[in-house]
Amino acid sequence: MLQNLIAGFGDALQPLNLLLTIAGTALGIIIGALPGLSSPMAIVVLLPVTYGMEPLPALLLMIGIYVGTKLGGSYSAILLRTPGTPAGACTALDGYPLAQQGKAGHALGYATVGSTFGGLIGWAVAVSCVPLIATVALNAGPADITLIGTAGLVMVCAFVRGSLVKGFLGVLFGILIGTVGIDPEDGVMRYTFGSLELSSGIPFAAALVGIFGIAVVLSDIILIGDRSHIVDKVMRLAMPKARDIAKRWQAIAIGAAYGVGVGAVPGVGADGSTWLSYATVRNRSKTPENFGKGEPDGILAPESSNNATTGGTMIPLLTLGIPGDGSTAVMLGALLLHGVTPGVTMMRDNGDIVWGILAGLLVANVAMFFLGWKAIRYFIFVLQQDRSWLFPFVLVLAAIGAFATSNTVFPIWVALVFGVIGFLLEQRGFPVVTIVLGIILGPVIEINLRLAISLSNGDYGTFVATWPRIVLIGIVVSLIALEIRQSIKRSRSISNASACSAHSS
Repeated sequence: MLQNLIAGFGDALQPLNLLLTIAGTALGIIIGALPGLSSPMAIVVLLPVTYGMEPLPALLLMIGIYVGTKLGGSYSAILLRTPGTPAGACTALDGYPLAQQGKAGHALGYATVGSTFGGLIGWAVAVSCVPLIATVALNAGPADITLIGTAGLVMVCAFVRGSLVKGFLGVLFGILIGTVGIDPEDGVMRYTFGSLELSSGIPFAAALVGIFGIAVVLSDIILIGDRSHIVDKVMRLAMPKARDIAKRWQAIAIGAAYGVGVGAVPGVGADGSTWLSYATVRNRSKTPENFGKGEPDGILAPESSNNATTGGTMIPLLTLGIPGDGSTAVMLGALLLHGVTPGVTMMRDNGDIVWGILAGLLVANVAMFFLGWKAIRYFIFVLQQDRSWLFPFVLVLAAIGAFATSNTVFPIWVALVFGVIGFLLEQRGFPVVTIVLGIILGPVIEINLRLAISLSNGDYGTFVATWPRIVLIGIVVSLIALEIRQSIKRSRSISNASACSAHSS
């Protein structure tokens, strides 16, 4: 393992790869600091830039963006009380009050240190777990892959924002999109409605650009002309002393533990782990009354958790081909676009890319620390500008990215349609990441399902022939049953509340 990791660092530290990682991290900090913009959007918009690259340089650019947005989101949370990313909302609870006390530099310092330590711990866990899980996953057959993909979709539906029903509808919509084109086994046309452009399926890159790029612009049109006013005119970051960090090591450790553990569960990502870590640290504190008033532990815990998820999400992505959040879902699509087949065979067939990605994850975390430390004034300057100037660039790059998929205008129309669809679904509480996962995992599940049935001569008992398969089915059934139970409890609570309201009136 050590030899492979050293080889991965040899690839990641090549001049071009190192430059792309640092540039991606800097861009990620900027994107994360601007409320309304997101890591998936930035990665999708830059996809056309990577078309001419080798897979590893392209993915390292995306890794840099992914890591950078984690820290960037805390900047706006601390200085504006407007989180740049959903996970940054927890940081605002104590970061903004500390900035109001004239200690914005200290708040940003705690956020940077917490993010860095969390990222390093997440990286260490990923490097330890990915080879072990990949070795076990290599023994998976078509039936196992089918159940792994199904379990991943159900877990995403159960844990993402919104109800399980909306998650399932999103997944089914994505699977339906993935069936358009030529049937991979029978060779017949499916859902093309006589259109030759759809014979090879709906352009995946165009759909991604629409859902994560154009939809974001549509939802943020109301921000045109909005300029941010930071709470403190801080232009430099005040790093906490080593003694102070050592005294608060438990907050970092708890945050990182939640970040890695929760990040490894598909669909949860950083949003859930930050709140769990914050609540745990506050409950364990001897002075819980200080939280919400500028307590440093209230910054260190969510920020370490936030960045530790970058390592956690890599575990299912690089071993099973199941993304942990929206950003890794887009990276999964980028792997496919660059000719790399994600899933249980990725470590065997493209081990150099896997180790290069893991090495690049560490490089991005180190680059994030030094960028946040030395270039803070430039990021704060960008934070104060009208972010709507980015919208034309996003739309132009989205159109170029869609066009480049086939050098025709048709994918641009596809991107526009999916942009409108993504915007409407997001407005109604449908998690659009489930659509993307349905598009990606749907064909994989279909092919392996049909292959498993064929190899077993039509015997569906093959899906319960081994204990791992039984466990996977148990996970799926348990998640569905749990969500049904929660839905019944919510309905009863609403009914009781309505009855009490009617009785009191």
